[in-house]
Amino acid sequence: MKKLLLFGLFFLFTAFVLVRSSGGGPLIPVFNITQEPDVIVKGSHGTAVTVDLSFGDSEVKAWLEELQAPYPLIFADLAWLERSPELVKLMIDRNIPVGLLGAEGKLYEEEPKLLGEQIAIYEAHFSRKPLYFRTSDEEFPKTLQKQLFEAEVNALGSTMRWDGGKLPKKREGLILSIQHHQEKRTDLKKVSQLLSANEFLTIEDVLFGVETKEKKFP
Repeated sequence: MKKLLLFGLFFLFTAFVLVRSSGGGPLIPVFNITQEPDVIVKGSHGTAVTVDLSFGDSEVKAWLEELQAPYPLIFADLAWLERSPELVKLMIDRNIPVGLLGAEGKLYEEEPKLLGEQIAIYEAHFSRKPLYFRTSDEEFPKTLQKQLFEAEVNALGSTMRWDGGKLPKKREGLILSIQHHQEKRTDLKKVSQLLSANEFLTIEDVLFGVETKEKKFP
């Protein structure tokens, strides 16, 4: 990810639109991390956790209420957002970072207007565009990458998917993705155990190599 390392700090200091970072800390900019359309799957420092979320109500509410900063990045499915206004408010109130979880990548080639429609729905809930976008299958066709770049929304994949097994040995810049869907989901209790047993960083810290606490794997 040479482009990430070379241009990340440039965009960090030159962007003008600001949103709050994970855990209600300092402000971070809205920006395109890459210089041209591309998909980010790895950072430069530490490890970040992301959760693809499209299912759950009471158990998700309890989990969100117990989360401690630095928060994982939640990729929320639009149908779940639409039926979960109380949880949307909870995430906003707690400054939990929320990205947009889209459909399968191929659908964006078949339906060119789909991304714009989904971003508009996200904006209706959060009063801003998403900073990060991920397709449900982590496939990003070139046309979709271009659309995201023009919309100033970052395409974020992952380095690996975690389903409750052992973590790999320490690797800098690792982006973990965890699935929580009706048909396939990792128990949120396991996710909480993962977060409490290890020191993870925010996605911004991982992407920009900010010096914070070192992660500890058992």
